[in-house]
Amino acid sequence: MDVVHRPSGVRPLTWRSELAIILEALVAIGSVPMLPMLLMYLFWKACRSKPEERSTRWRHFGGLLALYLFLMFIPTIPRPWVMGSAFFRWWLDYFSVGLVYQAGRPLPPKQYIYLFMPHGLYPFSGACASIAGMRDLFPRMRIAAAWVSFRVPVIRQLMGWINTIPADATSIQKALNGGDSIGLFPGGVAEMVRTDSTKENLLLRSRKGFVRIAMQQKVPIVPVYVFGQSVLWSQVPLPRWVERLSRWIQASIILPYGRFGSLVPQKKQLLYAVGNPIEPGDNINTTHDAVVAAVQTLYDTYKGLYGWQHRPLQMD
Repeated sequence: MDVVHRPSGVRPLTWRSELAIILEALVAIGSVPMLPMLLMYLFWKACRSKPEERSTRWRHFGGLLALYLFLMFIPTIPRPWVMGSAFFRWWLDYFSVGLVYQAGRPLPPKQYIYLFMPHGLYPFSGACASIAGMRDLFPRMRIAAAWVSFRVPVIRQLMGWINTIPADATSIQKALNGGDSIGLFPGGVAEMVRTDSTKENLLLRSRKGFVRIAMQQKVPIVPVYVFGQSVLWSQVPLPRWVERLSRWIQASIILPYGRFGSLVPQKKQLLYAVGNPIEPGDNINTTHDAVVAAVQTLYDTYKGLYGWQHRPLQMD
């Protein structure tokens, strides 16, 4: 029988902590569309204002624009004490976070490249793995994220606090050379827009960059399938060309909605199924095939534990 491990400090959710999570989600995730919309609104009002109001309207627009640009470019630093606070630990309570290990026990403490799947509409599984008691289960792990996310105010600050790095080969190799482990979402932006409420969609068969890095750095690869990640939000269906456009601009074009029809994530359990380490061999295709097979086995092994016996997994 599989034992579900719980991060230290996780406890039953109270109405106060649930309310705090809802407010945090509205501020953090809601700021992504709301700040640009507010800027456009203030610009429109300034352009249409009466002469006696024009100066005030433009000052309002200029002030918010200056704040927006400031948040886009101000340097950020890791704040582990913040990420270990109750305000962030409550996210683990909200998602009833649990872990199962294919080996039956936690992995030996060493350097790894963790492959988190699926990406989902927002990669909350990576963020949750970097806060509170989860940091003990993924020690010295740094999440790699798309460069565009580092130019999104509020999200930029949060990612800086958990010591996120850009998802490019140079940054990843530098972090590995420094002794850190890395958390990657191999499906990236393209997988994000493929998120489906009826099945699991992974972009993995065509992604081999992480194998090259693992071979160069001689770091084992650990697949981590996070059950529940893909159903925290739903999205309005968009044409297939939107995926190609998203990949071209390296930013997701989505219309998501979650709990109450807002951007608050659904209160679903996140179950991290941690696979066995895969040592990179001398052949990229052989190692990649081993990763693909391991992910399929991981999903088939634990989908019943999560209650997804009949939910299919599609890997492209």
